[in-house]
Amino acid sequence: MNTILRFGEMKAEQFVQGVNNNWIIFSPLLYAKQHSSGIDNMVIINNLVTKEIVDADLDVTIDSPYDYVYSISTDNRLKLSFSKSKHTDKTSALDALKCVTIIYTLGKLKPNGEYYRVVARNSLGEEVHRTTPLTLDKVDKVISTFDDTRDVGTSGFLSYQIVRDYIVE
Repeated sequence: MNTILRFGEMKAEQFVQGVNNNWIIFSPLLYAKQHSSGIDNMVIINNLVTKEIVDADLDVTIDSPYDYVYSISTDNRLKLSFSKSKHTDKTSALDALKCVTIIYTLGKLKPNGEYYRVVARNSLGEEVHRTTPLTLDKVDKVISTFDDTRDVGTSGFLSYQIVRDYIVE
């Protein structure tokens, strides 16, 4: 079973500036099948000329015809690397990637008791927060806390997605 999401829906955890390339480390692919530290070919990035590499090669000069290279290790964090001339900063890279879709393989999912996760997204659809597993009686407190402390006039509105929590076997 596969799932699909856009880069714009993922949280960019870190922007790294290397010698040859820059790269962005995204939050883990939710409920993805466990990746190895090698090349698995279990992820498809649409509309970009990419190839999968190992983490150690993120700063190696990217060969033509590829515009991007990516790596996914055992932590299931996607690391997307690009030449410094392609994107000089995090903002320009994220803006160019926001509508690009990623298809990946889900792991074998087992419900984690009666726990759920709340994913908060800004008005652009970007993930701004993901909770740890919560029971349903705590979900409304998380949502009301975000709504009560957010200045909608300057920060825009939030939308929420409540997702059952699973353990990947």
